Amino acid sequence: MVLFGRMVKFGKGGFISMGFFGLFGKNIPSEKAIAKQMAYVREQYAKTEYRTMAMEKLLEWNTKESLKGLLSRFTVVVQSPHWDEEEKRWLVDQLAAKGDLAKEVLIEFLLTSNAVTHAIQTLSRISSKKELSDVLIHSLKSRSPEDHRTGQSKIELIMALQEYDMLNLDAEIIPYLDDHNDDVKCAALTVLAAHESNLANQRLLQMLSEDHHSARVLRQTATTVAQLKIPIDPNINLVPEVLEDFVVKNGVLTPGRKS
Repeated sequence: MVLFGRMVKFGKGGFISMGFFGLFGKNIPSEKAIAKQMAYVREQYAKTEYRTMAMEKLLEWNTKESLKGLLSRFTVVVQSPHWDEEEKRWLVDQLAAKGDLAKEVLIEFLLTSNAVTHAIQTLSRISSKKELSDVLIHSLKSRSPEDHRTGQSKIELIMALQEYDMLNLDAEIIPYLDDHNDDVKCAALTVLAAHESNLANQRLLQMLSEDHHSARVLRQTATTVAQLKIPIDPNINLVPEVLEDFVVKNGVLTPGRKS
């Protein structure tokens, strides 16, 4: 077997046998067969060879369902950080070579998974920038700011969108400044800082007077407003967390304290 460009041999003590994968008619796997390979793919403490053999079998079957099962590898972090990243990079390469079949499965994965970075990397290799940006926006909008369960995927989707100079990107990102997750809010702030717009600037100024945000979010908001030199009303009612480190001077927010 070839593993990441090298030959791998299994000793007598290995648990993989000829019956490990099984044969299913015209190479069409059953749900049970796919589930069995998924279990090996997701095994965090197994040797990399065993996970890779299972991934190769799912790739060989080359059905929509087997590729869906294969994508579960992106949702697991295995014991070895080195092999975790190596396997995921290898899988990105293999899926990109599948073209349209992989594209369909990847788009579905983006709508449901909470770990989407590697799927985005794969899609970027088999989709146009316009197609991918549309998918990213659609996937993000499927996760509302009120959803507590999808914080990680919202962060990954928002950060991926910073690479796209899209019309109305600010309007799509601004709602996540009110997300339940501070990390999501901070990701939205980062992207909006790079895609400055009047709409986003007005929302950032409003946040400086809102006391329901955490100190961390308010300080990043204030830092963004200061860096962008957004004109600010000298009579604005800044919350205490902002006043600790910033003052209004010459019509903009500036780091410092009132004397």
